[in-house]
Amino acid sequence: MTALAAALKEGGANFFVYLPDVILFKTYCALAADRDVQTFQCSREDEGIAMAAGAYLAGKLPVAMMEGSGLGYSGLILARTQLQRTPMLLLASHNRVLGEAYDYHAAGCIAAEAMLKGMNIPYVTIQEASQVPTLVKQALVTVKGHKTAVGVLVPGYTVDAPA
Repeated sequence: MTALAAALKEGGANFFVYLPDVILFKTYCALAADRDVQTFQCSREDEGIAMAAGAYLAGKLPVAMMEGSGLGYSGLILARTQLQRTPMLLLASHNRVLGEAYDYHAAGCIAAEAMLKGMNIPYVTIQEASQVPTLVKQALVTVKGHKTAVGVLVPGYTVDAPA
């Protein structure tokens, strides 16, 4: 199990929805192989966030995993979940600054952070692998305690993903 998957489980998350992504690949594969949690693949980012919202209403602690650009596509459902106080962890690969080798990720990274800021969704960027357990578990504490979405941006170098 990856450090990220272990931290999510240790933090109490028990429902995962993902859109395939090269950086989070090992994490959602590890979770999908775990019979103690529910893991689903979605076809669009906003669909994944809607599935996570429904899972919370059914008593789960959900995590929606996607590439950072997916947050930029998901404004309407993020607004709805914030208004409803439907908590979830938004785990998104990439970030605006750290470890971004390709310019074509830039627009998605800008859109992701703008969406989080615009929806008043608190977020952090993992800066080194050693931060994964603490930041992920503490983000889940905030998800539960504040009944809000919380974003965690995950650069590839922090989870042993391809450069």
